[in-house]
Amino acid sequence: MTEKLYYKDAYIKEFSANIISINECERGYDTVLDRTAFFPEEGGQSADGGKISGIEVLDVYEEDGVVHHILKSRPEISHVQCELDFNTRFEKMQLHTAEHILCGIIHRLFGLENVGFHLGTDEVTFDISGVLTREELDRVEDLANEAVFANIRVDVSFPTSEEAQKISYRSKLDLKENIRLVKIGEVDTCACCAPHVAYTGEIGMIKILDFAKHKGGLRIIMSAGRRAVADYRIKYANLRRISALLSEPQHTTADALEKYVADTEALRTAHKQIKIKLAEVKAKGISESEGNALYLLDGFGYDELRAFANIAVKRVGGILLALSDCGEGYSYVIASEKENLSVLIKEANAKLSGRGGGRPNMVQGSFTASLSEIASYFDTDIITL
Repeated sequence: MTEKLYYKDAYIKEFSANIISINECERGYDTVLDRTAFFPEEGGQSADGGKISGIEVLDVYEEDGVVHHILKSRPEISHVQCELDFNTRFEKMQLHTAEHILCGIIHRLFGLENVGFHLGTDEVTFDISGVLTREELDRVEDLANEAVFANIRVDVSFPTSEEAQKISYRSKLDLKENIRLVKIGEVDTCACCAPHVAYTGEIGMIKILDFAKHKGGLRIIMSAGRRAVADYRIKYANLRRISALLSEPQHTTADALEKYVADTEALRTAHKQIKIKLAEVKAKGISESEGNALYLLDGFGYDELRAFANIAVKRVGGILLALSDCGEGYSYVIASEKENLSVLIKEANAKLSGRGGGRPNMVQGSFTASLSEIASYFDTDIITL
């Protein structure tokens, strides 16, 4: 059984310990100490990082009360100095206590349970057993930050099973023994194995970032403490840039951006209609021919190529090919009033490294073969319009 220093003092940054055992494993060296301040991956929270005798700790896990440390290399001494990556540990403490506050308020106001939690490197999420509105979550967020401003003491206790029966607390498991309770004033009491801050004021701020329906309930993405400050800094920098680009005050950028997107879409639609008209004009201007004909119309998409082909096919006795350079080959629309293109295109795609299909009289897709190879296969010259 490993002595767990993180239960005695969550703020330990350095400690010494004796190595009990070392076993080489697939990931490195599985090392057991007589005592540790490294918190293992547990309860939805990732393991602590740091160094043992100057060697990087890759992972920490617990098995049957024994905490195992996966090290990058083998320690050469039995009595080791250990150092936590405390900046990351403290971020996790801020985030985990913040999650307790949010879930405690949600449970008190709406009777919903916390049914899932993940404290990852990039994102923190928790799941609740029902659905709340944006307005309800805003209220929860306000109350959570009021709890932070009140700088409430966070108490940790290990009640006996008899004592625990007299206490109202949240827990995802039906615990009978080894119960550890984290109490945040009147805000929340919850069974938890992880380190927490000593006072809620250390969290700084709590922010609900997003939410979505999940398995009949709600998945909430949150941030707090240092991570929330970093997130706000990035988002505010982006807001300043958008505000400057749109020449709009920051508080009206969303409305201005919506208008910009709508105007851009209207211009894009108008531009496409002009290109379709241009394709039709080009089609009406081609010379009549008896055999196959290949026309290269760069800058045209499938809509424009189809508009061209619908008119031009009537002026071509054989197969009409309308092509446009798509960067990794050529987009094609192929039309004919005589040939069954549904059959022909399968062989052409095989020969010219293509893909696509369509109706007997018109097909579309792309070839990755060269332009000269395409022209040679269809026995025609290349005409650029």
